[in-house]
Amino acid sequence: MKRDNYERDLAILKRLRAQAEEVEALRARVAQLELEKNALLRTSGRMNEELEHYLQVKKEWDWFFDNSPDLLCIAGTDAYFKRVNPAFTETLGYSAEELLRHPFFHFVHPDDIERTQRELQKLNEGQDCINFENRYRDSAGNWHWLAWRCPGTTPNVPLIYAIARDITEQKRSEAEILYLAEHDPLTGLSNRAAFESELASAIARTERDAKKRLALLMIDLDGFKAINDNYGHAAGDHLLKLVAARFQSMQRRSDLVCRLGGDEFAWLTEGAARTETEALAARLSEAILRPFALEEITLTIGCSIGISSFPWPARNAADLLKQADAAMYKVKKTGKNGYLSYR
Repeated sequence: MKRDNYERDLAILKRLRAQAEEVEALRARVAQLELEKNALLRTSGRMNEELEHYLQVKKEWDWFFDNSPDLLCIAGTDAYFKRVNPAFTETLGYSAEELLRHPFFHFVHPDDIERTQRELQKLNEGQDCINFENRYRDSAGNWHWLAWRCPGTTPNVPLIYAIARDITEQKRSEAEILYLAEHDPLTGLSNRAAFESELASAIARTERDAKKRLALLMIDLDGFKAINDNYGHAAGDHLLKLVAARFQSMQRRSDLVCRLGGDEFAWLTEGAARTETEALAARLSEAILRPFALEEITLTIGCSIGISSFPWPARNAADLLKQADAAMYKVKKTGKNGYLSYR
């Protein structure tokens, strides 16, 4: 009987031990789960913080993107816009949908496409774009000069982040300043500064090509002083404008016609033979002889024209000027209203 009780108690103890071990394992598992739960809570907290930070940064970025006065865009390396800001659409007059529908080359000036392609290639190679300028067409067909800045693309991220400024007015002001620097304000012809610059360039071009010839016609109006004296400077200025307009109507695209000052003009022509240059001088003389109708009077004047050529007889720019001047004054001394080539 005692043996049976012992066996029963032993079996009970074994079961209790197994249960105790199971409880201990469960307790350890619960402790582990508690640790994992706490870790997850911490991770979840960090994730929530990071999410909140991301949402705040995105909110600030969207506000900046939408409210910047500069033209901001995100484009793909496939040359399509992915996103443009309101300043972009307001400047060019297109909706965002229209801009995103076409590759951006669709809006670029034809003369700027090749340069823009080269700049895009540089960006794709990771190089930054700084102060690149090109022209974009707006919805009315007008061209806007844009100055771009954008960092090179990041590997495996085929996006371009770019900022542009509309510099159309700046370009217009620069062109106006350049025009005023190179043109006579009264007649609109090129001025002495432009003449001297182009003369040097034309001499250099002629020196590079033995077959080329450069001719200079120095033109001085005959009887202009008397018009100023008899009718006043306003009439003289009006006459100079009409003379300039008549010259411009006869000017070839490759010619340069300048007002050097007063009633003195210069005409540069490249590639013409001596006979062609003298034929031009004859036509100019005939054109100036035709009456000029001012507001209340009709005036008739003439002109004296001196001609010289480079590389012969002139050997340099100074020779060309002196010889054409000398020939022109010789015409004045021998009766005016004619032309003469320097020999």
